[in-house]
Amino acid sequence: MIDALWCDAHGVFVKGWAHAYGRAPNAIHIRSGAYRATTNALFDRPDLQPFFPTLVSTLCGFAVYLPCSPFRPVTLEVETIDGTVEFDVTELGPEHPINAYSADGEYPIDAFASEMKRIGGTVLEIGARVVGPSSTLNAGKFEPECKFIGLDIHEAPGVDIVEDAHFLSDSIAPGTIDGVFSEAVIEHLACPWLLAAQINKVLKLGGLTLHAVPHSFPIHETPNDFWRMSSEGLKVLFSPAVGFEVIEVGMADPVRMFIHPSKRVGPMLEFPLHNGMASSWILARKTFDLPHGTVTWPLQRDESLSQSKAYPPHKQD
Repeated sequence: MIDALWCDAHGVFVKGWAHAYGRAPNAIHIRSGAYRATTNALFDRPDLQPFFPTLVSTLCGFAVYLPCSPFRPVTLEVETIDGTVEFDVTELGPEHPINAYSADGEYPIDAFASEMKRIGGTVLEIGARVVGPSSTLNAGKFEPECKFIGLDIHEAPGVDIVEDAHFLSDSIAPGTIDGVFSEAVIEHLACPWLLAAQINKVLKLGGLTLHAVPHSFPIHETPNDFWRMSSEGLKVLFSPAVGFEVIEVGMADPVRMFIHPSKRVGPMLEFPLHNGMASSWILARKTFDLPHGTVTWPLQRDESLSQSKAYPPHKQD
């Protein structure tokens, strides 16, 4: 019985339990083409006893990794003192527990846009330009009911204000914005706690703020890739102490991560069996004006602007 299975271009990992001829195995072998691996390090599986009461021993759990070429059949051999049996290793069905995952709701940009349109609000997007094939200009989601302001560190189509987001209130009057949002921007800001305080400053009382950030996600847009945040981390960033009521948070887009072949030993062999979430998001409401100086950091404007402009400009042809 296979409890867990993963494979990639460098090898295959199989974990489970096996017995044959009413006996626990002496060894487990796995082979693919000319490649072969063996484990004698069997572990106890007392959970099997109720289902197989005649087993002499429940020392029949195994985990084995085979470095091998991809796209070849894989065979598992169960060796006992009475003989060896073998069977093909195949994919685990979608109903298998290892393929199950739980995720929160999706990033609620449509609900946010609907609320802004309902009130005819002024909306600020931080990071408003197109930076790649997967990004788009968002102003159309709020037309024609809303006044839309696009802010970015670089000039580009869709950008109305070029500004360092750490200093929003230098370009936007306090208490004038109904909604602030960003998509995959906060991880590129050196001091996101300053951003949260600045958002509080420019929002009207009761205004909404919505943000999505990567969590289990590759490093990108270097050198300005500073942070990864879970939904719990976002709840701290936009917390009641900073003048926000958290309305909704979530994590979405499940991923599995593979460790480098040189590190595939011990616990790291099970690394790809655990779900990560590629993104986190939060929707919060401003509840009070944060007193000036509550959130401080020795960030000089000129130095911050220079560092922020290190983010690639992605100039369009």
